[in-house]
Amino acid sequence: MDELIQEYGQQTDASFRALLYSGVVLRMPPSEASLRMQDHCMRRIREVLGDDPRNASRRLDGEQFFRKAGALRREFYQSDVCRGAIAELLRQTGCDVTDHLCDPTRLRVVVEGGHLNPAAAPVYYAHRDTWYSNPQCQITWWMPLHVVSVSETFSFLPEYFDQPVQNDSGGFDYGQWTSKGTDLKIGWQDADAGRRELYPQLRQVLPDHRRIAFEARPGEVIVFSGQHLHQTVSIESGETRLSLDFRTVCLSDHHAALGPANVDNRSTGDALAGHVPVVPDGANE
Repeated sequence: MDELIQEYGQQTDASFRALLYSGVVLRMPPSEASLRMQDHCMRRIREVLGDDPRNASRRLDGEQFFRKAGALRREFYQSDVCRGAIAELLRQTGCDVTDHLCDPTRLRVVVEGGHLNPAAAPVYYAHRDTWYSNPQCQITWWMPLHVVSVSETFSFLPEYFDQPVQNDSGGFDYGQWTSKGTDLKIGWQDADAGRRELYPQLRQVLPDHRRIAFEARPGEVIVFSGQHLHQTVSIESGETRLSLDFRTVCLSDHHAALGPANVDNRSTGDALAGHVPVVPDGANE
């Protein structure tokens, strides 16, 4: 893979998805839709966490910060504003939104020193998104809510895009995961979930390999295949990282078994059952 992260070159529809399925990561420039989503979410974050949200974990006690961040996660997951932005971003890439389902928007909050908290350990596991019973053609869209450096994002391990690695995805079943309610789907509504539940992870020490992290600015969107092995960067010192991500599946591609080959995913169940239409029923297309 000569150049992993490439600037979006106006590829559309099937060509857009085929490039992602091949392992290329695309950087999409800020757009009206992504900036509207970023502005809406940062406004709400400031209203809930205060005017300096990236340092809120230092101002609030741990329980209060977790509770407030959890409420924001639930709000964004259910947000019509975020759902509308997902539809617009798909349209910008020439995709038929009626042929797509999405796994709604999630707020990610990575705090300074969070990797030292055993309850937060799953945040830092190297993993593929497909290990969570997701389709091979699932695509992940990731957007920072503020300027981020390479020491604040996550890293790709591109040599393993089409190479198997040892992992414990065989213990993950989507039906069992969702039988416990919506909290696990939305993420981090329960402070003890990280100790109690199975979050699939890499289970081997990899030999020397490239790790490719990146920097980004608000409104930029990093788009990649759910097949990519990747890992959150630990923030040793500095401010909290705030970002959004969501996932999409093209139903035609899924039915045609398009997407990267499954090299090591053994999770069971079908997370597509939890995806929702990009355009809600009754909404104007």
